[in-house]
Amino acid sequence: MLTNKNLFFLIIQAQIGIGILGLPYILYNDVQQDGWISLLVAGALAQGIIIILVGLSRTSPKETFYELNLRLLGNFLGKIVNISYVLYFISFSMLLMILVTDVINTWILHRTPRWAIILMLLIATSYIAKEKILTISRTFLFFSILFFGLIFLLILVYQQDIHFGRLQPIGSKNFMEIVKASPDAFVSLIGFELILFIMPFLKNPKKSLMVLSFANLFTVTLYIFLFITCVISFSGVQFSLIQEPLLYLFRGLSFEFIERIDIIFLSFWIVPISTTLVIQLFNASLGIQKLFSIQRKKSVYLLSCILLVIGLLPISFTVEESLSKIMIYLNIIFVFIFPTLLLVIAKLKGIKG
Repeated sequence: MLTNKNLFFLIIQAQIGIGILGLPYILYNDVQQDGWISLLVAGALAQGIIIILVGLSRTSPKETFYELNLRLLGNFLGKIVNISYVLYFISFSMLLMILVTDVINTWILHRTPRWAIILMLLIATSYIAKEKILTISRTFLFFSILFFGLIFLLILVYQQDIHFGRLQPIGSKNFMEIVKASPDAFVSLIGFELILFIMPFLKNPKKSLMVLSFANLFTVTLYIFLFITCVISFSGVQFSLIQEPLLYLFRGLSFEFIERIDIIFLSFWIVPISTTLVIQLFNASLGIQKLFSIQRKKSVYLLSCILLVIGLLPISFTVEESLSKIMIYLNIIFVFIFPTLLLVIAKLKGIKG
C-alpha cells in the first residue's frame, strides 16, 4: 500500500516533466514578467480540480476510475468513456515522447537517429510502467534526489549577473491576459489526475487531499522560482529567442574541473522528465487491462509498440505545435469537465464513500 510519502513523490514526479524546460519561455512570450501570476492562477485552478478528483475518488475508494465509470454510467456508456480516456493518455504519451526526443536530439545526441532515441526511451519507461504502483512510487522517490540538484544549480545562478528590476512593473498586463496565459501553465501541472487510478492502493485515503495539495504547492513553487530566476537572468530580447532558458542558465555555469553543466544536467534530468511518460503509460495500461481483460504488463508492451510506430512517422514542428494546442483543450475536458460531471452524477445517485 502507498504511504503519504509515496503519494507525494508520485504526484510531483507526474507533474514535473518536459514542461520545466520550456515553460518560462512560453509564459514570458505571453505575459512577460507577469508569468509568475499566471502560474499562481494555474496552481489555484489545479487545486480546485484536485478537490473535485479526490471527492470523486472517495465516492468509491476501492474502485479505480475505470471501474467507477462502469458503475455510474452503465456498461455501454462507461466503456465509451474508458476508451476515450485510454486514447487521451496515448495522445498525451505521444506528445511527451516527441518533445523529449526533440530535446535529446537537439542538446545531446545530435547525430543519433530519431527512432533509436524513441526506442531507448520507450524501453526505459515501459520497464518501470509495467511494475506495480508501489514499485513505481519507490523508483520515483529515488529519482526525486535530482530535485535537490536542480535547486542547488538554480541557487548558483544567483551568483551571476542578475537584475531583479526585470520583474517590474508587476501587473503590467491586465488580469484577463494573465488568466488567458494560465492554460499554458496548467498543462505543466497535469499529473495529479493519477489519484483517480491509485485511490484503492492508498494506505490512508483520508489524507490524500492534504498530500496532493502539498505536492501541487511544491510544484507551483518550484515553477515560480524557476520562472523568476529566468526573468532576472535574461533580457526580453534574449527570452524571445531562447526556447529552453533553463538549459541556457546552466550553460553559463562552470567549475574548475567541470564545464557544460547544461549537458550534464540534462543527461540526468531526462530521468524525471521521463517519469511523466511512465505515469501516462500506467494510466492507459489500466484502462486496456479493464477493457480487454489482458495482463497490465502486456498492455504496457502493446502501448509501447503503438507509440514506437507513431514515433517513426515524420512529424513537423507545425504538427507538434498543433498537437500541443489540442492537448490543452483535451486536458481541460478529461481532467476537469468529465470528472466534474461524474461527481455530479455520483451525488445525484446518492453514492457516498
